[in-house]
Amino acid sequence: MANTYLSIKGLRIKYSETVLHNVFLDMKKGEFIAIVGKSGVGKTSLLNVLAELIRFEGTIKKPNKIGFVFQNNSLFPWMTVEENISFGLDKKNSKSIQQIIDIAGLKGKEKQYPHKLSGGQQQRVSIGRSLATKPDLLLLDEPFASLDGYTRLAMQEWINDTLDKHKITTILVTHDIDEAILLSDKILVMKNKSLENEFMVPFTRPRSTEIRYLSQFQELKKLIHNTY
Repeated sequence: MANTYLSIKGLRIKYSETVLHNVFLDMKKGEFIAIVGKSGVGKTSLLNVLAELIRFEGTIKKPNKIGFVFQNNSLFPWMTVEENISFGLDKKNSKSIQQIIDIAGLKGKEKQYPHKLSGGQQQRVSIGRSLATKPDLLLLDEPFASLDGYTRLAMQEWINDTLDKHKITTILVTHDIDEAILLSDKILVMKNKSLENEFMVPFTRPRSTEIRYLSQFQELKKLIHNTY
């Protein structure tokens, strides 16, 4: 595939039983792909492979700098917002760290600790920390799953705006088909331990969560669900 930024060929993970088998994926720079599927089919395992957290068989060509945002925020409770976002970074880059805080909508909360923040704000800190490393590839493992419906919609709007502006190549794992359609350019369905179905998202960017009410949105959602 021309202009391939990420390439996975024949990926396999096996322990006492097979976790993933014969996975193939090509991705262009700046593309946003969502992976959906039932629980236990290996979606998170694929992200763990890309983050070099587990061993695998097969061939992967990928960029070097990976950002990973987990389902449950991995913030350090004894660190402030500013300290969490800047953790592991050169403190001389205070200007760029402040820019990330502003992008995350956390201006004025730099000195607050995680327990003082809402769930949505905590996830913004987690995503901001990944963005601060200037990743070539951003991995999102159900980052909004623990949020209430209203906060989740607000976060979807925010991540849409943020990643549209910064053109970060992103893979999202989610159980929420609505979320996959709202955020991604392409949706892959994982089942039988592999990626079996592909759907292109027809909506142009920038997007609003209001597209959920369009008949085309509902038809695509039904098509995807019927492949499970």
